[in-house]
Amino acid sequence: MCNFVRKSQGKDSGKNFMSGMGVILKCLFVWMFTTAGIFSLSAGELHATVKVQSDLVQGTSKQLFASLEEALRTFINGRRWSDLSADSYEKIDCMFTLLITEVVSNGMFRGELYVQSRRPVRDDARETPMLNIRDKHLEFGYTAYQPLLFDPHFVQDNLTATVAFYVYLILGLAGDADAPLGGTPFFREMEQIAASVQPFGWRGWEMDRNSRSRSVTAISFNEGFGEEFRKMWYRYHALGLDLLSANASVGMENIASSVLPLLLLHEEHPGSVLIPMFGDAKLDELISLLSTGSVITKREAYQTLRKIYPARGTVLEKLR
Repeated sequence: MCNFVRKSQGKDSGKNFMSGMGVILKCLFVWMFTTAGIFSLSAGELHATVKVQSDLVQGTSKQLFASLEEALRTFINGRRWSDLSADSYEKIDCMFTLLITEVVSNGMFRGELYVQSRRPVRDDARETPMLNIRDKHLEFGYTAYQPLLFDPHFVQDNLTATVAFYVYLILGLAGDADAPLGGTPFFREMEQIAASVQPFGWRGWEMDRNSRSRSVTAISFNEGFGEEFRKMWYRYHALGLDLLSANASVGMENIASSVLPLLLLHEEHPGSVLIPMFGDAKLDELISLLSTGSVITKREAYQTLRKIYPARGTVLEKLR
């Protein structure tokens, strides 16, 4: 509950009035976040679990991080990120975990952002992982009860730009899984954000092709060499996983066929961010599925995947 300041008499009345106004504004922000959580979270395409973890930093009000967590939850879940009608999509389950690692100055923080998403498998009780990414380069400003605003054509801060970037990545991967190149509008939005932030020089948005930056990720999905990866992504999900219950042999064949495009991408663009992105989200699942196949299928998959993911030997051993 908010306690409002009663009208004061005498020389302190102006001071008390300003103090009371501060309390009122604070209460309004609390009300905005609370009512947004009640009335608006059904509006968006995502069903996101949001966590802000601040155990690594001391001396900063926990209330500030609580308000940040609520602001992020409202920003992600309460916003419409596309022009799709509400009955044309199923909300996407995802998780955003912001780990605060350092207080740079008053109101400025460094942290890491962990983003995960998953997708139901058609006619199956299982869900398949779609994204599992750790972004270690996030510096941002925030003050308690600050509403988070975003316009891809007029970027104002790094926090909302980064979070929006990953929202569009989640939506793009989901779109590509349901239709050939279906995520294109969302990958274009990622590219727009990456272009808009370049004048600021924020870490994590570098254009260096040898990095795994957000800008390079956007380029990878929008340039021609990413098209085969995206078509493979569709075959793996819509023609592979989604067919397993109805036609296991065809479904497994399409899942197994995903290995070759990964090898070609590795050979032609060995530093592509798409390779580790697939590995971090899908490799465990892919190996688990392929391990039920024939000896020949498992041997061929092992030999190919070992070239692509040489550091993942422990997981690959399941195919031997």
